Amino acid sequence: MMNRRNFIQRATSAGVAAALGAHCAPILFANAPDPNNPNDPNAILDPDHEIGKPYVGWKEGELDLHFIHTGITENCFHIYPDGTTTLLDCGDRNWKKFGKTSWNPTKKDEAACQPKPDDSRRCGEWVARYIKRLLPNLETIDYAIASHFHTDHTGGSGAGLRRKGLAGDADYMISGISHVGEYYRFGVAFDRGYPTYDRPTTWSPKERENLIKFWDYAEKTQGLKREEFIVGALDQIKLTKAPEKYNFHIRNLARNGVVWGGPNGETIDFFERYPRNKEENQNENTRSLANLIQYGAFRFYTGGDLCGVLRDDDDNDVDYEGRVGRVAGPVDVCKTNHHSSGDAMRASFVKAIQARVYITCCWWMGHLNMGTSKTMCDSNLYEGARLLCPTDPHPMNAEKLVGQPWRGSLVERIGHVVVKAYDGGARYKVYYITAEDESSRVDLVFGPFDSKGDASVTV
Repeated sequence: MMNRRNFIQRATSAGVAAALGAHCAPILFANAPDPNNPNDPNAILDPDHEIGKPYVGWKEGELDLHFIHTGITENCFHIYPDGTTTLLDCGDRNWKKFGKTSWNPTKKDEAACQPKPDDSRRCGEWVARYIKRLLPNLETIDYAIASHFHTDHTGGSGAGLRRKGLAGDADYMISGISHVGEYYRFGVAFDRGYPTYDRPTTWSPKERENLIKFWDYAEKTQGLKREEFIVGALDQIKLTKAPEKYNFHIRNLARNGVVWGGPNGETIDFFERYPRNKEENQNENTRSLANLIQYGAFRFYTGGDLCGVLRDDDDNDVDYEGRVGRVAGPVDVCKTNHHSSGDAMRASFVKAIQARVYITCCWWMGHLNMGTSKTMCDSNLYEGARLLCPTDPHPMNAEKLVGQPWRGSLVERIGHVVVKAYDGGARYKVYYITAEDESSRVDLVFGPFDSKGDASVTV
């Protein structure tokens, strides 16, 4: 009788094309910013810069934020200072549409990023293998979070490995998060809808049902627990192994258009305040979960595909994204909203978040957006150096970048991006790790940077 692992291996080899290998297209970019130029604010200052060596890995007392580049989706993995782990999003997409044909200029999808390291495995398996290299003895990922119900963040019913016909198995697609779930158990799961899945309305993309089937299966067979994501809660997502040892906190900022009001402010439900959006706005991105991680003086913002497209009765933009930015306040590192697309990273948000480093998870050339990049580097919004870190700047953007005044702040390199905060959160580095193979070779390191927050003030 076929078991689960044999089934997955057979389905993978039958359903995914051979590796691209040497077909990688060259990147025709400048090497900007220059990490070895002492006059560049993003130059390497640490003589033990680690370039060319295998990534040093995580050790206790460090916060590691990994943005795993597969060229296909957004995949984030966090290791907290005591070893608590979180998978934040892992997706999958239709490989026939977005796979290696993307690099054939006669096809319409040439703007899609190339699968990394290649297309011999699906995204969830590449992510699981990446995690295994980081933490070889890990068996359970403490938290699994789906920021919202889109295929590139959760996987879905239209892309993955179909499981029909296996005795005793639930009928869901092994895809994205559920594919990682074939290699690891999850402790606690969060998504934007649990427990009732009716806010702000019952509408959602079909990907939701596939993920719920997986959650149900994992609850029954693997001990998974689900919790409602509470806006404004402090440390609902918390250290599980040694919480008393570290000044570490996570604040839940937003969910389903509801934004925390801050310590003394009013929590606002934008869909209730502007109800026209309930029926007229079926933009799943506006429902994304957002939170703020603090480790000592270090602060990091992440908000899925949150974007600013909610409107009032007079069709005016209600600055939803800006509200989230203002309640988050200044941070050191920001994962850009909605892959830095044109409907996100607006001036009001950027002015509030004031990040030193912006990280964009890319699977399409438009995720290096010229307009939002200009906004993120606008010195009129706030002073100070910037570092823009897309996981894939895409070769088709090379001509557009010529003459851009913010280009000196852009890292023009494909790879996994890793942020490591250490010394109790007082300092951090930004790494580029090769995504061309599984060697974990460090290609670039920026920093160390001093964290700018106040370690005595909790988010």
